[in-house]
Amino acid sequence: MRRAFARWRRRTLWGLPAPDVLLALALFAVAVASVVTGNPDEGPLALTLPVAVSSTLAVAWRRHAPLVPVAVVIVAGLVQTLLSTFPGSLWSLVVDVVALYSAAAYLSEGVAAIAGAVFVAALLAQERLDNGVDYVFILLLFGGVWLLGRASAQWRGRVTAAERRQREAARLAVAEERVRIARDLHDVVAHSLSVIAVQSDAAEAALGTAPERALAPVRAVRATAREALTDIRRMLEVLRTDDDERPGVDSPGVSAISGLVDAARGAGTPVTLEVRLTTAPVPPGVDLAAYRIVQESLTNARRHVPGAAVTVAIVQRARALEVTVTSAAASTPPPASTGDGYGISGMRERAISLGGRLDAGPTAEGGFVVHATLPLSGDGGGAP
Repeated sequence: MRRAFARWRRRTLWGLPAPDVLLALALFAVAVASVVTGNPDEGPLALTLPVAVSSTLAVAWRRHAPLVPVAVVIVAGLVQTLLSTFPGSLWSLVVDVVALYSAAAYLSEGVAAIAGAVFVAALLAQERLDNGVDYVFILLLFGGVWLLGRASAQWRGRVTAAERRQREAARLAVAEERVRIARDLHDVVAHSLSVIAVQSDAAEAALGTAPERALAPVRAVRATAREALTDIRRMLEVLRTDDDERPGVDSPGVSAISGLVDAARGAGTPVTLEVRLTTAPVPPGVDLAAYRIVQESLTNARRHVPGAAVTVAIVQRARALEVTVTSAAASTPPPASTGDGYGISGMRERAISLGGRLDAGPTAEGGFVVHATLPLSGDGGGAP
């Protein structure tokens, strides 16, 4: 019902809002019936009928061009007052109220103030020409109508601003979620494919000389592929749910880093792991970020410095979890890079989103180090 009413309000007739056109036609019918029957008698029909027709039909422009009904009502009222008598019928009062309210509600504050002042001045002049005494009534009534119109304009402005902020917040949330999903997919797929590529090369090399030695790499490829499928299924399940749980509740964390290290060792990368944790709990977001940072760092080491020794250190301080992954210098020239990638930027975004920081760069010995500081005070606080 509400949607049907909203659609009806947005419809147009002859390029004007349908509700305004219907209001103008309703006032037109009442005004014409009033002047034709002479109730009340405000002058000759040749004068009152054009005034009634023009004044009421001008209401159709009350939102499209609010100054139009104001101007028409002022001119028509002055003409009738000068040639006959001041328009005092009920329909003319309604038209005056609608015209002034629309000007106050749909014009800018400065223009609305000028239009209101001119409108009230014209009514006072008509009252004076007709030798009337209702000056206070005119000031109070139409002053109140003008204030009501301005209040309506301010309320619509606040509603529009609130809706705009809500849409912007929704777009921002969608954008942040896309970045998070892309980051997780990059971490999972890049790590798994790099392991599969290394193990496949090892299996291919073994098939030519010692086929029985190809069994272990093939099993590693199978296990890595299944692990990647499990991670992707978990991400898809999160996307299909409507809850607002933070990532990391059912995600791998520091305790699963040993599995990453074992996989890296199986792929030919000598890795040393050092984990020093206290009894204080690690927030889920920090737990997941530490895992992904180590995962991406091992992937980069395997890709850019294959065979180089890697040291992984996880140290829990009083207020932060420090993750350090150091790769030794390559003994052979690294393979040509296939692209810039998003690994380091993705790791840095993870750290910043938790209120921490991540630094990555070469060491004095020719290696590479990634150092992240992840605050334990909560799962947020930064802006990616």
